[in-house]
Amino acid sequence: MKLSGLLFGGLVGAAATLYVSRKKPGAVAWASSAMSDMCASAAGKAFSMMAGGAKWKTEAMKSAPKQSADTAATSAAAWERIESFIQSDPAVKLEVDKIKADSAAIAH
Repeated sequence: MKLSGLLFGGLVGAAATLYVSRKKPGAVAWASSAMSDMCASAAGKAFSMMAGGAKWKTEAMKSAPKQSADTAATSAAAWERIESFIQSDPAVKLEVDKIKADSAAIAH
């Protein structure tokens, strides 16, 4: 967005506000009151959300995906396939043993 477009939009908005305020003085007061109430409501909700931290944490825990028995069985089957692959190829088994040894040497 260009600066000239922003300035032009501001001028048009100001002119529209002046026009409406002269035709219906109560409309501008009503609009500003409504905007103030909306902002106060949003700020109140944000504050209550931060203050009631335990509630949103429990909601997040409820919405987190759970591991099902099907997923556990699939995972176990995948690990069995990986183990059988490692046992079937001597070069892969040598590399895996080397990685395990390096991992065991590093203090966690």
